[in-house]
Amino acid sequence: MAEQLKQTTLRDYQTTITILEHLTDAIFILKPDGAIQYANHVACDLLGLPLSQILKNNLNNFLHPPFLFEENEKSFLEQIYQHSILELERTLKHGSYATPVVISFGFVRNNQDEVDFIIASARDVSVRKNLEKELYQQQLYAQSRDRYKELGELAINIVHRLSQPITSIRLLVEMMQKKLQRTGEEKEQFEKNFTQITLLLNEMNEVITNIRNFAFLTEEEKLKPVDLLESLGNALQHLQYELTEHDVEVFINKDKQLPLVPGNPLNIQQAFTMLLRFYLNNWSHGGAAESRKLQIDLINMDEKWVELRFYEDRLSAKDIPFTKGSQALEQNFSLAVAQLMVTSSGGDFRHLAPKNKKHAFMLRFPAAHSDDRQQLLNMIDMMK
Repeated sequence: MAEQLKQTTLRDYQTTITILEHLTDAIFILKPDGAIQYANHVACDLLGLPLSQILKNNLNNFLHPPFLFEENEKSFLEQIYQHSILELERTLKHGSYATPVVISFGFVRNNQDEVDFIIASARDVSVRKNLEKELYQQQLYAQSRDRYKELGELAINIVHRLSQPITSIRLLVEMMQKKLQRTGEEKEQFEKNFTQITLLLNEMNEVITNIRNFAFLTEEEKLKPVDLLESLGNALQHLQYELTEHDVEVFINKDKQLPLVPGNPLNIQQAFTMLLRFYLNNWSHGGAAESRKLQIDLINMDEKWVELRFYEDRLSAKDIPFTKGSQALEQNFSLAVAQLMVTSSGGDFRHLAPKNKKHAFMLRFPAAHSDDRQQLLNMIDMMK
């Protein structure tokens, strides 16, 4: 009888383990204090650890952020009861492995209705998180596009309001010039005034032309070949006064031949402007003793893509561990929009926030190619 009961218990145990191993969620069986007694293979995969290195560890060691126990709370069970926790979002983390999960808790009770074990089921929600992040990025981009369109409408309104007065002034000047030729009175003074008026009109006309081009670019949806060096030069020219005012020196190092890249010229120029302004804002809060030298490298990567590196003079471009995610990007709206502008053109945006608040950025743009398949392969290679 005892042997039969033992075999039944063993069979039930094996069946239970088989079921747990085939679940798609990570399963942890814990003691009331949180010590791990069992973890299925999904849990091992999410943590990147063998089972032997997970057992007897406290689950709190793998949670980010961890539970913050108060002095009178010594176990998971007390924490769960006191705060009525049925489900919570955390990140399962160990080393380079980090997976967002939703954890739910169940309890195994004994005959005295006391909890012997806690069953923690962790569901991988990284896909959902990625979708939420993508939605947030799309919302940022849509907001940015709306702002561009508003600026475009403003530019068109300025063009309409200035074009007619300028035309009237130009006609008036021509009439006065003809009258002056007949009378000859105070000719030198009038001619000097006319010259100044003409120069002013030409400057106003140039402003209108630039605004008109800007308005057209805000409505441009189709990607076109863009010269990155030219876009960078336009961004620097746009901020020339502020760069001079803050004593910022910009050094550009470029390869001789740089391929064109597909993109919206205004978006790319605006992304460069936002990065430059990011440095300006940092330096303006850094004090007068701050070294204000910015190095920008433009590198032709085997005609496959163009790589731009923005870094301060105290940093070395070699072996900079650029990463795609950073706290600065999450907290700075301008950087987030700049990243969207780059990625919307098929580019790659990486940021490094090292110690001593020295920031560096690496931007990659795929080279324009007549063969769509080859361009796609280049983009895949670029993202590695």
